[in-house]
Amino acid sequence: MSVSRFACATLALLAFSPLWSNAAPTDAIVRFEIASLRNAQGDVGCLIFNSSDGYPETHAKAYKEIHAAIDGDHAVCEFKAVTPGTYAVIVFHDENKNGKMDKNFLGVPQEGYVASNNLRPLMSAPKFKEASFVVPAASVTAIKLQIRY
Repeated sequence: MSVSRFACATLALLAFSPLWSNAAPTDAIVRFEIASLRNAQGDVGCLIFNSSDGYPETHAKAYKEIHAAIDGDHAVCEFKAVTPGTYAVIVFHDENKNGKMDKNFLGVPQEGYVASNNLRPLMSAPKFKEASFVVPAASVTAIKLQIRY
């Protein structure tokens, strides 16, 4: 009898152990609060990059990508289980829900967008170094962004 109680106690302990958690104890949450959306059509695409490689446009090279629903004139993109480090984000209002930022024949964005640090250069795409921010271990980082068209 004592062996089966011990086995049950051990199994219960392992079942609730942090060893089985999906997120490491040092992982963080990064939350982007996006304001000033001109309408509630479509959704908001958020791509977070951990290097300049592919930033800001190559979806396949993003560390993580999510699309968030719009509530009135704002949306929230929340990335969970983010490894501590340096990141940059690009956020765009995907009004037609085609999964990409639409541009005209000159390459000028036709949908609203903003980079981290509320960066939106007039004559070029945002640079990773200018848009970068640090995510500390085991933290919740909240960043407010104003999308512009």
